[in-house]
Amino acid sequence: MFKNAIILLLVLVLASSVFSARLIDPISKELSPTDNFVGTVAIGNTMELIFSKELSNPYESVEVVTPLPSGFATQIKYEMESIKLFVSVPKDAPLGDYPFTVRLSGSSRDDKFGLFLTVVAGALDVSPSSVAENSALIGTPAEYSLFFVNNTDSSAVFTVDNSLPPNWNQQDLFATKQVGKQVVVPKRQSLEEKVIVYPRLQGKKEFVSKISFENTSKDFSFVVNGLPTINSKMSAVSLGLPFYSFSMLPSYFVNGLAAFFFK
Repeated sequence: MFKNAIILLLVLVLASSVFSARLIDPISKELSPTDNFVGTVAIGNTMELIFSKELSNPYESVEVVTPLPSGFATQIKYEMESIKLFVSVPKDAPLGDYPFTVRLSGSSRDDKFGLFLTVVAGALDVSPSSVAENSALIGTPAEYSLFFVNNTDSSAVFTVDNSLPPNWNQQDLFATKQVGKQVVVPKRQSLEEKVIVYPRLQGKKEFVSKISFENTSKDFSFVVNGLPTINSKMSAVSLGLPFYSFSMLPSYFVNGLAAFFFK
């Protein structure tokens, strides 16, 4: 009886030494030497693989020993309790499975594991989730909501570009450089994100929000209605000279100067 228990213990120890690597993200699983599916990733995005240091024999480094196709990129980050391998997928990557081999090494171990990820399309989506028209005082934020969906095993990046002048898309009145907004949606999650614009003139103005993701994009039309303020009326001097009698210029510029005190 005692001898059988010893044999069973040895078998368990040997088994644990063979299957000792633990992947904890994006899919939690014990790795076998070959054919380890690690998850799905959308075109143009990056998959983050996290190998545990604590739930396995002490691995200290990882190396990609069979490279992925041209255009793919890998990056490694070492942390106290884990090793992270980032695999970036190009926007023109064909759909399908991509096998590759990694070597996990430590002071007492050096093991190879066959992995494969699947590049997919159509797993991301976005739609408007609020009214198409909004009103706000000139210079104050007008908010529009978009609903983002990510059905992959990797974080997904969406880029939002509005067809408004730069200073309408930013709080800075004097902004001249257009800056797109990036929305990162974690794996297997959906979230609502605000798109904010700042009306600079009184009245209604239509604009389009272009949402880019994977290798496609969607356009959504919105309207912002700028409501006048004392400051917006007096600060008209910053928009140019008036088309009326030059005798009124002094008061016109005084109003512009006074606008600074009504912000």
